[in-house]
Amino acid sequence: MSCSSSNPTARPRKHLLWLRSIIPIAILTVAAVLCRTRVIALPVATSLTNDPRVVAQDDSDGDESEVPPAEVEKYIAVYKAMQRDRSLTAETAAAQNGMTLEAFRKLEERVQRDEAALQRARDELQAAAKAATPAGAP
Repeated sequence: MSCSSSNPTARPRKHLLWLRSIIPIAILTVAAVLCRTRVIALPVATSLTNDPRVVAQDDSDGDESEVPPAEVEKYIAVYKAMQRDRSLTAETAAAQNGMTLEAFRKLEERVQRDEAALQRARDELQAAAKAATPAGAP
């Protein structure tokens, strides 16, 4: 009796190679079909399409891009607290300033999008860091 006849798995697996090569093609084909039938909606950059069905966002709340000074102060206060006490987490520092972590993260996103507010925060935080550094320290 030979080894190959007693062990059915000893047979070469060349017959499975075609299956390995066809799986990615099948997945891409199914994804393409599902996208065309809108079962899966992939985000499309509006600047890349000339499709009249693409609707721009309403910009009626244009003031939202500008973060009010009082909110920038809250943002700065959280970071200053973390500068003073390096063991503080963002959640703890936000709570000390009357904010939840989620509210702080939303404010942080808004400040990051507002160039003037971001620069103000950077300037104040750098000044606070320099003030906290001893005169002889590098």
